[in-house]
Amino acid sequence: MLRAFPTKLKDLLASGILEGLRVKYVRGLKVRLPGETGLQGVVRGSGIECYCDMCGGVEVVTPTVFELHAGSSNKRPPEYIYLENGNTLRDVMNLCLTAPLHILEEAIRNAIGCSSMKKSAICLNCKGPITESGNGSSVLLCNSCIDLTESQPRPIQTRDSTRSPNSAVAPKLPSNVLKGSSSQGKSKGRLTRKDLRLHKLVFEEDVLPDGTEVAYYARGQKLLVGYKKGVGIFCTCCNSEVSPSQFEAHAGWASRRKPYLHIYTSNGVSLHELSISLSRGRKFSSHENDDLCSICQDGGDLLCCDGCPRAFHLDCVPLPCIPSGTWYCRYCQNVFQRDRSLENNANALAAGRIAGVDPLEQINQRCIRIVKIQKVDHGGCALCSGHGFSKNFGPRTVLICDQCEREYHVGCLKDHNIQNLKELPQGNWFCSTNCTHIHSALLNLVAHGEEKLPVSLLNIIKKKHEEKGLESGASLDIKWRVLNWKLSNCDNTRQLLSKAVSIFHSCFDPIIDSASGRDFIPSMLYGRSIRGQEFGGMYCAVLTVNKLVVSAGMFRIFGPEVAELPLVATDTDCQGQGYFQALFSCIEKLLGSLNVRHLVLPAAEEAESIWTNKFGFQKLNQDQLNKYKKHYQMMVFQETPVLWKSVPEQSVD
Repeated sequence: MLRAFPTKLKDLLASGILEGLRVKYVRGLKVRLPGETGLQGVVRGSGIECYCDMCGGVEVVTPTVFELHAGSSNKRPPEYIYLENGNTLRDVMNLCLTAPLHILEEAIRNAIGCSSMKKSAICLNCKGPITESGNGSSVLLCNSCIDLTESQPRPIQTRDSTRSPNSAVAPKLPSNVLKGSSSQGKSKGRLTRKDLRLHKLVFEEDVLPDGTEVAYYARGQKLLVGYKKGVGIFCTCCNSEVSPSQFEAHAGWASRRKPYLHIYTSNGVSLHELSISLSRGRKFSSHENDDLCSICQDGGDLLCCDGCPRAFHLDCVPLPCIPSGTWYCRYCQNVFQRDRSLENNANALAAGRIAGVDPLEQINQRCIRIVKIQKVDHGGCALCSGHGFSKNFGPRTVLICDQCEREYHVGCLKDHNIQNLKELPQGNWFCSTNCTHIHSALLNLVAHGEEKLPVSLLNIIKKKHEEKGLESGASLDIKWRVLNWKLSNCDNTRQLLSKAVSIFHSCFDPIIDSASGRDFIPSMLYGRSIRGQEFGGMYCAVLTVNKLVVSAGMFRIFGPEVAELPLVATDTDCQGQGYFQALFSCIEKLLGSLNVRHLVLPAAEEAESIWTNKFGFQKLNQDQLNKYKKHYQMMVFQETPVLWKSVPEQSVD
């Protein structure tokens, strides 16, 4: 019998049954240092008496704070706080929820390793108070629940070793009682190589027609509506095609990372359930690991992931040495799935699932809601807005500027007295002298390498260091530089870009393309294309301290009209020291020297006030955003406001 108490660790501690027991927090294998034994503590009330260097056994802190004092940010204290007998607090919680009532007390006593267990203040069955006037026959259940237990039939144990089919041995516990959802039993939730391919099946042409309505559900509530389009989902909140993971982020559940389990069709079928049904009768061969690094796409000595076909250079991950034992890449660590029973599933019912009706058969019969797809006008010639083109050279031939990335008809260029082309140009082509100047300046900046910071910016860093009591900024070798893999693909560039990838991944979730499974972040940094999105014009500005990258920002200049700054981040160990402010000032000065008029960027909600109050940005209205998106392939993230500011005219120091 499944119960609903305790669902939170504080409820278990508040019951008092663990009072005075010694515990310790042990970090995961990936981050645990050699010889590390964990942080010691003692359960006191609804908290833990912490024995870290700062608390010294005097302070009683919450389990979450105890986890932070142990040097971990997993935000899952029950899975990592261990009792002296090796069981986690999650194991005890699972027993409280799943063990049969007639063996509940013995099961928990065995789990916590105490022959004499303290009396609970709360009944673990009905959550009612256990009064001192009780008959004392149970320390975990109230009198009413004891009577209920005694009135229920018990399994009968026969005297001889031969048991009938209806008999059972008590009080032996089910083998899965102690495992439950503890940190030691996550293998059921890992997204396997097979599952990665399964989920792609739902976007094949003969499965769901374009326009099939889908929605994201959480806790029985519809949060966001969209429809299937190609190999992605057209999101109604941003009117653009996104991946399932991005659709989940738009719904406000980016940290869940389980889009296929929570995106449903209009008759209550999740995309995960649909992919499982499609896999029947299909065989998936086990491919060998990739022979190119998933980050930089180069070969060489590669470290292979044990959970997927990806492979990596040690420098690109980055790792100091080859890890021993099983190793999983960041993609496998961040993406987990669990197959759940759909019986009484609140999300499936809210999405339209009907008891007694086979919803998969409904899908085969196309008994699902189809949304009429409206075409959105994107792109086209920058001069006439027309989309027509000719494969043979002529007036309708389309050229794309290699700097601003806008499209132009050859005939329109002639009609507007811009250029009179007689044949396709060789090499790079630019639509104006402004774009030519911008490209040349960026090329020279990449080739020049490191640049010194202006004295004014060094003083800002020095002041920040003095306020925090850190090493004087004046004694540090602080430089900034612009990187572009296509213009300079040397080992030094790779090392700097791989560190930038690591910084972005530590601050942002990977932005995964649903069709290829590739991460947009390294593709943007290395100038590769994904599903028609070309990132060759993306540059990375980095700030280095003693040759180490501490802050990075990706930017792209769409000609003199506008530039974008899609991602910026600072190493978590170096935040609050003035490094990002210095790097942003360098980027802004560069744009000003190139006569770029506007800078736009997507800002997370919690950082919006910083951009507006400190850096002078303001929200971009929807009409202006649509104007930019019509001609420029800007990176716009779901549920994220786009900000803009005018770039001050200035020259690079």
